[in-house]
Amino acid sequence: MYLNQMALDYPKRRTNYTTRKVAFRIAYLGWNYSGYASQGQPEAIPTVEDQLFKALKTCRLIENMEESDYSRCGRTDKGVSGLGQVIALKVRSKKLQQSDNPEEPLTPDQELPYIDTLNRMLPSDIRVLAWAPVKDDFNARFDCVGRTYRYFFARGKMEIERMRTACRYFEGQHDFRNFCKMDPSKNITSYERTIMSMRIDPVEHTQTDRIGEGTDFYQVELKGTAFLWHQVRFMMSILFLVGQGLEEPEVVRDLLDIEKVPSKPDFPMASDLPLVLYDCHFKELNWIYSSKTLSYESLPSPYRTYQHYTEEWTVQMIRSLTCQYYLTKVGKLPVRMIDNSINTVEEFVKNRSRHDHNQAGTTTIVLGGGKETRLAKYKKVLERPRCDPDELKKEKFEIRKKRKLDKQEENEQKEREYKSSCIDSN
Repeated sequence: MYLNQMALDYPKRRTNYTTRKVAFRIAYLGWNYSGYASQGQPEAIPTVEDQLFKALKTCRLIENMEESDYSRCGRTDKGVSGLGQVIALKVRSKKLQQSDNPEEPLTPDQELPYIDTLNRMLPSDIRVLAWAPVKDDFNARFDCVGRTYRYFFARGKMEIERMRTACRYFEGQHDFRNFCKMDPSKNITSYERTIMSMRIDPVEHTQTDRIGEGTDFYQVELKGTAFLWHQVRFMMSILFLVGQGLEEPEVVRDLLDIEKVPSKPDFPMASDLPLVLYDCHFKELNWIYSSKTLSYESLPSPYRTYQHYTEEWTVQMIRSLTCQYYLTKVGKLPVRMIDNSINTVEEFVKNRSRHDHNQAGTTTIVLGGGKETRLAKYKKVLERPRCDPDELKKEKFEIRKKRKLDKQEENEQKEREYKSSCIDSN
């Protein structure tokens, strides 16, 4: 009640309050959004950022984004989730302009309850986890010293040790142009990025291996200084090919050798669903997780958030269990085996070859997130057609851009001539 009334009272006395620069740690489930960054069309193309803007304005913490000195740590693709996204901006403080030492910020216990205030206004799939005071020149993107992603996948028939060998080739500083989507309009001058570590571990707190063969889950955790557009998903796509035995681990080394492979071969991205921006790392940020840091609270902010995710987890688990029972039931249905005997779907799955070839010789390619694609004949990645090199892409973009400008100028000239002719005729 107090928080809602506080939001309503802000417009009346808005100009009486000071502002301060803060950082927020944001968690979101990206499944229902067209990515993190706003596309300027919140109704047609909903994004996480749109919801944050809306909540910040509703709470009267900001007037508009243009004047808030806003920055974000990174952009995530459509469907990708985030547990450690960080943003920074100037927001309203509880301190009045007319107070003593208006430039001296309030302590966390004296300040507005930013976390609870925003979480009351945000949809259930977005939560503010913490806030931190920052300097006026702090930038969430450029002050970030590292980012951690996690990607979850069911093992299936993949060989984890082969994938771990491939991971080691990714580590270090490399040119990742063959593991990203190039956008010549951005005019990127360097595709070099550093992967500090990349490892594959079993996912904790799951016991899915009893459901069927290969249903146990693993996670890839990779830490890097920064990442290119779709980089992680292209890396995962190659890892899956290695895990299935369709490519050797050394294909990663070859694709990172720009002299050997100067442009990206044609291979798809892995699914967006299992990807999580797990953490963003900063130096000397003092994260505040509750409005009361010096005294006991019966319902502190972290507890509220924990209870919220407990409810979300319960809903998702019920859905998962429902699908699990369906899966078990269908697994008992009869199918004809290759020797014309009748057995269950479960036995049929167990007897499929390691490369998942059927009688027609097709190959099933794992894309993660439950997605697969089938090829009549598998072709090695290095033997596939390649896209244009970066320099050629940029040249073509400039040609298209010039044609567009020339056409626009031509149309404007025709419009001027038409208006001039109308004036002369009058």
